[in-house]
Amino acid sequence: MAIRFIKSDEYERAQQIVTYCFPWLHEVSDNLTSYKIQYIKPENVLGFYDDESNQLMALAQDIPFKIIIDGSPMDMGGIAMVASLPEGRHAGHVASILKRWLEIMKDRGQTLSMLGPFSYEFYRRYGWELGFDRLNYSIQIERLKTFSHKTGHMRSFAKGDLDKLNDLYTIYAQTHNGCAIRDEITWTDFVLDDPFSDKYKRYTYLWFYDDGAFGGYIIYTVKDGKMNIHEMIYKDIEAEEGLLSFIYSHQSQIDQVIWSTATDEKLHIILPNPRVDMKLTTGMMFRVVDVENALTARKYQEDLNTAFDIEISDQFAPWNQGPWHIEISGGHAKVQKADKSSVECDIQTFSQIFLGYITPKDAVKLGKLKGKESQTDLMNKVFLPSVTFNNNGF
Repeated sequence: MAIRFIKSDEYERAQQIVTYCFPWLHEVSDNLTSYKIQYIKPENVLGFYDDESNQLMALAQDIPFKIIIDGSPMDMGGIAMVASLPEGRHAGHVASILKRWLEIMKDRGQTLSMLGPFSYEFYRRYGWELGFDRLNYSIQIERLKTFSHKTGHMRSFAKGDLDKLNDLYTIYAQTHNGCAIRDEITWTDFVLDDPFSDKYKRYTYLWFYDDGAFGGYIIYTVKDGKMNIHEMIYKDIEAEEGLLSFIYSHQSQIDQVIWSTATDEKLHIILPNPRVDMKLTTGMMFRVVDVENALTARKYQEDLNTAFDIEISDQFAPWNQGPWHIEISGGHAKVQKADKSSVECDIQTFSQIFLGYITPKDAVKLGKLKGKESQTDLMNKVFLPSVTFNNNGF
């Protein structure tokens, strides 16, 4: 068995494997070729090689991100393009790659990891767990007629507007754990545009108050009589209604508005008839790669002074095995090994608690966190609930 980073002259073989596993990529093969040349670095793709032929048989990519957790920027490894040829499946190739990626991510300081699963059961074996949901709206355009009266004014995105978008997005990210910090390339190449699609352009418009202040933005495509909103963020209800008025101005072009967004969105509540198609769907998975350094890297409430012990089991990242003693003081954590603990859970549950997807109280109720009530009560003060969201797919 050989696991190593792929070489640049193996990109074509890697692309063959990936397109075999993700057939929709055949339709955008030219885009994929451009993507791998422009964005993929060999040191971010691990491959599994056959012992006899030395041929690449499976691979997985790590895309470096920084995400926000309770206001703290934290390094995250986004696992993507996990692919294996059929003749090598069920032989532990992908498992071996994932285990090696955990070691490398730890060495690189990527204390957290996320991925979009083809199977929750599969990746749960290796420590990742559900951490994100999405609220999906499907609304007939006439339901927005109440917003036909225009407020403020809209204009299309211009080159100098990126700071406006990023400033508003960053405010939004502070209250939604898991949001990625976006640099200029992320914005221009992956948010305002889609590197895997050149058939339907993404449009970006900005909304402004009457006094000229910036209040919100919308990024969307129009296709087959539908407006698909990729992202819409606004400062307040006035800005939201202004954006909805803009959407309704497309009533001669579209019949339906599709929007997949964070679970705290309450659009239906301000509609005259809130009986619209809404669906809650599960999203990405999340994992704490390095418990000790993840705990010390994030912020906590400044006035919180407490301590607790916890035993964490983690088969694929043994450095996370507890028990741990965690002290919180002055907004920071001090973490060290403990002799014993009266609270225990697996890394999957701890990851959900760390992210804020579930609270320790939730975990106890679900039978995922076990131990003394006094200790789990202390954990509830440390790990607060958060709406989780990430709109940078990979």
